[in-house]
Amino acid sequence: MNIQSAVIVFIAAAVCVAAGRYDVTSYGAKGDSTTKDTIAIQKAVDDCASSGGGEVFFPKGRYLSGSIVLKSGVTLFISPDAVLLGSTELSDYTTGKLLFADKAEHIGIEGGGIIDGQGSTFWVKKKEVYSGTAWRGTAQFNYQAQKRPSFIHLVKCSGVSIRNITLTNSASWTVHLQRCTNVKADGVTIRNFLYGPNTDGFDVNSCVDVSIMNCDIITGDDGIVLKSTEPGHDHPSKNITAANCRIWSACNGLKIGTETHGSFENIVFRDCFLYSASGDPLDRTLAAVAIESVDGANLNGIYVSNISISNVKTPLFVRLGHRGGNSEKTKQVDPNVPGTIRNVVIAGITAVRSMFESSITGIPSHPVQGITLSNIQLEYEGGGGADLADCEVPDEAVIRHYPEAQMFGRLPAYGLYCRHVDGIRISGLSFRTLAKDERPAFICDDVKRIDLSGFTAGGSTGQFPVIRFLHVSDASVTRSSAPAGTKLFLAIEDDADDAQQVSFDGTGMKNASQAFAHMKPGALFSADTPLIGAKVNGAVLIEAHRMKLSAPMTVVEDGSVPTGKYIEVPLKGGRDRGNAVARFELASDGDYLIQVLVFSPTAESDTFYASIDGGKPALSDVLEKNAWRWDFVRDRVNDKPVPESKMTYRLTKGTHTLKIQNREDGTRIAALVIIRTDAAVDAADVLK
Repeated sequence: MNIQSAVIVFIAAAVCVAAGRYDVTSYGAKGDSTTKDTIAIQKAVDDCASSGGGEVFFPKGRYLSGSIVLKSGVTLFISPDAVLLGSTELSDYTTGKLLFADKAEHIGIEGGGIIDGQGSTFWVKKKEVYSGTAWRGTAQFNYQAQKRPSFIHLVKCSGVSIRNITLTNSASWTVHLQRCTNVKADGVTIRNFLYGPNTDGFDVNSCVDVSIMNCDIITGDDGIVLKSTEPGHDHPSKNITAANCRIWSACNGLKIGTETHGSFENIVFRDCFLYSASGDPLDRTLAAVAIESVDGANLNGIYVSNISISNVKTPLFVRLGHRGGNSEKTKQVDPNVPGTIRNVVIAGITAVRSMFESSITGIPSHPVQGITLSNIQLEYEGGGGADLADCEVPDEAVIRHYPEAQMFGRLPAYGLYCRHVDGIRISGLSFRTLAKDERPAFICDDVKRIDLSGFTAGGSTGQFPVIRFLHVSDASVTRSSAPAGTKLFLAIEDDADDAQQVSFDGTGMKNASQAFAHMKPGALFSADTPLIGAKVNGAVLIEAHRMKLSAPMTVVEDGSVPTGKYIEVPLKGGRDRGNAVARFELASDGDYLIQVLVFSPTAESDTFYASIDGGKPALSDVLEKNAWRWDFVRDRVNDKPVPESKMTYRLTKGTHTLKIQNREDGTRIAALVIIRTDAAVDAADVLK
């Protein structure tokens, strides 16, 4: 062998020290944290791929780089003393990502080292920090993302392995798997800033056969989230498991959604610890487990088990919505068709120190179907007042909204609120609060086929029922226990005259003064709320100050009004805030009207909604003050004004509920009369 040949052999051996290993320093990478090593690293990747694959090896050092394109057969091996640093200059990201692969096979990232995206370079703190309600906000609300690169983005790849690696300081989504198959992530540590905008841990986007195991994630956005982001295509998400992971997210821990355009099937979340190690509400996880379909996706076969939850805002959130193409991101092939959520099993969940209520909700005529809850123990901070027990929960108005656990506002149940659900089997459901809470523990509204067994709750204040069923059919309640202090355990509210659609075995009721009561739907009343009877034949007088009020409605004494008092929303009290409810009794069936005596200070502050027995609200603008009137009723559901008309209510003999909801601040109401249309008496005479 001549000298020249020997030199060539020696150089080749240096480049590929061991079979299939390509050391980036042999290609000129400096690893000094200031020299850009992009070209050297990419050359090592290219040679490794062209030679049939192997390891691209990073020895000790700090390697600064822009975009690297991974290729089939290549594993990046970041050794324990090595750091791959993302450039802080956007121009260095020729692919828009730090690590990118398209249609690559058998690729990997491993080695025990660190990949640092230096992503915080691409955010700026806002001049005005978030000052809204703490339970609605997240830490990232205080930062604005500038144009920035992605971190790791793998598209249509198969045979992917990501293991034994630390990923930190991502500028946006940390690991984005898009339409990939056969992916295994194991022992990955993610450390992102809690205030980092859109810094999801794993985004699994329309992938099949994915396993994410033994990962430890702290991040500002969703921890592990499954998505389907491409409208108009049938890209399923199937056979995906996340297990044995620790996740602290300032957004959601384990999540399906928000973008949900393709189907999701056989999804498993199990054996995870979801937590927040901060007392700042902005740092606390929005929802530990969130399951959502809002863009027409069909979710079927979702299994959540053995999850421990600590110090988050909401333990469980299941939401079927329908954004229906209200933006370019949410466009659907058929925007008129909502998706579905079917066959969800949630078992073995323990949560402590939760801040906010859990919920399972569909939309009118499109229920969530087939929910199984078993062995669920949820602890809440509590402290909810009586004003929340009958708070209005928006429904039609939020169908197209972005889904998040706080989207409805505070809920009237402190433990679990279910609405528009068909088929829910519950076995072993337990709630407790750290502070006294006035609300019911569990509410079902428009729920069919519910089997509730083994329900328990912490001590009751006795003011409201422990469980409230509204428009519930084919229900069974067995082997459940009333907590100490219970006056009424189960309130059943619907339009039927009996409770035959709800079977109740009555066991465990030794602490309840009353096991159950059947009543007409409407406002929820405390046990000592008086029943207002007829003042004269065919008319019931409801003096406003005798109604149950919620803030900011208050009682004002005024000797110039006939009743001596009125209720008002202060002029700076805000729109759509405050309501008043009353329980009244009618002596006979008939057609009834509502007439109102108002003293509003401005032209707009005479506006409010009224509803009876939970029916459709009517909007009134009473144009004449200090007189019994009801003008300009509006059909709120169809949003059509009906000038100079009156809402007529067909009511039966017996007990009913009236609810007044404020529309404009400044509203002042002295009294209301529920009067038969054929009554031989005027509303003004009833007050005399």
